[in-house]
This record gives sequence, C-alpha cells and structure tokens, in this order.
Amino acid sequence: MSTETKSNGVPSILQKIYAQRQLDVEKAKSTPGTTPSDLDTLLSLHLAPPLISVVDRLKSGPKPGLMAEIKRASPSKGDIALTANAARQALTYALGGASVISVLTEPTWFKGSLLDMRLARDAVGALPNRPAILRKEFIFDEYQIAEARLHGADTVLLIVAMLPVPRLQALYAYSVSLGMEPLVEVNNAAEMHSALALGAKIVGVNNRNLHDFNVDMGTTSRLADMVAGRDVVLCALSGISSAADVERYTAEGVGAVLVGESLMRAKDAGAFIRELLGLPGTREAATLKPRAPLGKVDGVRTAEEALRLAAEGA
Repeated sequence: MSTETKSNGVPSILQKIYAQRQLDVEKAKSTPGTTPSDLDTLLSLHLAPPLISVVDRLKSGPKPGLMAEIKRASPSKGDIALTANAARQALTYALGGASVISVLTEPTWFKGSLLDMRLARDAVGALPNRPAILRKEFIFDEYQIAEARLHGADTVLLIVAMLPVPRLQALYAYSVSLGMEPLVEVNNAAEMHSALALGAKIVGVNNRNLHDFNVDMGTTSRLADMVAGRDVVLCALSGISSAADVERYTAEGVGAVLVGESLMRAKDAGAFIRELLGLPGTREAATLKPRAPLGKVDGVRTAEEALRLAAEGA
C-alpha cells in the first residue's frame, strides 16, 4: 500500500499508520546508535540472536500450526489488553503449543514495541523447540527488517497490498539474506499471484480487507486452491476465534492459523490454544525443561520459574 497508488480506496487510518511509521523510521535512522550504519555494524559483529527456520517450525509442529499473537490494541477494536506482559504472554503461548509467536511492534495504534518482541524472544529462547518469533509490522524499509533481526525475530510480515512489486521483491530478498523467510500477506487472487511469483514459502491470507477493515472468513477458503500442490505453508489470518474455524481451514489445506484478539481476551490462553488445536490436557512443564537459565524478567529469574508461573496462569 503506497499512499500514492492506493489513497483513493484505503481508510484514512491506514494512511495515518503508514505515514506515522515513515516518520518513526526516519527518526530511528537519525538517532545516534540506531542509524542504518549502526545496525549494519551490529549485524556484521554477529550480535543478532540465533535464528530458527519458521518454515521448519510450522512443518514439524502441530497441524495446523498456531501463530499466537501478542496484541494490546488495534485500530478496529481499540484497547484489548493494555496491561499484558509480553514475556509472560509468550511463555503461556509456548507452553500451550504455539508454533509461532507474532508480536505487534507498532506503538501508536497497536500499543506494541520492539522491546515487547525482544522480551518475548528472551522469554522463550531457552526452550527446546521454541516457537519462532514474527515481527508483525507495517514494513516498507530494509531498516525495519534489520531491526527485527537484531531484536530476535525469526521472520517478518510483508504485506503485498502496501508494497509496490519492486519494493516487495527487494524486502523479500533482504529478509532472506538475513536468514528470515518472510510471511507474505495477501487478500485476493492478484496478490496471491504476486506472492507466488515472489517464491514465498509462507503465504498468509488476511481475512480482513485492509481497504475497509471488514472481515470475510471465506477469503482464505477462496484462495486455498491457488497453493494446492505447492510447497507453500498457507496461513489463515484474522477473525479466527474457535476450534470450528480451525477445523474448517484445516480441511481446506491451511497449514497454520493466526489468532490474536481471542487469545488476548481469553481467561486461560494456554487452555484456549489446546482447545483450538485439539491438543489433549495440559503440557507438563517438564516436557519444556529449558537448556539454560533466562535473565530476570518481571521478577522471574529462571525459565523454570517462568514456566511454572505461566502454567499457573500468573
């Protein structure tokens, strides 16, 4: 979505988000210590955390894989869970069986941050077979991808609707060069063609139309046949709130589902994940025994303590 080519049909809120993120990125680029040169130096010094393959993680985990999202607010729903602790939420998701943890990092409308993503990554980093970390963001600049890599992301979101094809191709190539296979988001057949032409290995169909913010749960269903027989993980994004939704999409060939608001509002997110995925009982903390201690996060000194607190719903 470039403001030049899509301004007639895009809600003003999306234009505002895009414009604000452009200002935010330019400010970060001009801040001593976080300039593009600084980020390049940090990457060249191999200071980014170790990666895992999001494709492998989705293919090796429960079917379908769950992308569990940390989202405090949204433009369409307003405040959802402003007091949510990203580290604790991530641990709960991991303990429940999530294959990917999606973290909103946009600060103004979604109330997220890069710190949230880094804390989520740190919280689950010592777990065997940990979830992959997705930076959920309005990405239009390589700088944002470098930020994501340095803050612990394993993958980033690229939205076909907001990027001219040359920009989409450049961002995809840069992300892959850093070892991160992007999640490429589409909403219609033309965008799906663009994603497949790109060679994307993970394609997410957003059931929410970015032009009017309406949700149509049939969007994923209508596009599923376009990836049939391809080595592509098809993901259903937005509007998923029940096991019935998950079962429907699984039958249609969907390999992963992203759930955000429903999980953030759930009284027991871990139990809700197991319900969505049809997993039996509570996973014992012993099965996720960490290989190394975590740093102190919100009064929690070890991964064992964090897992216990997550299991208790603290």
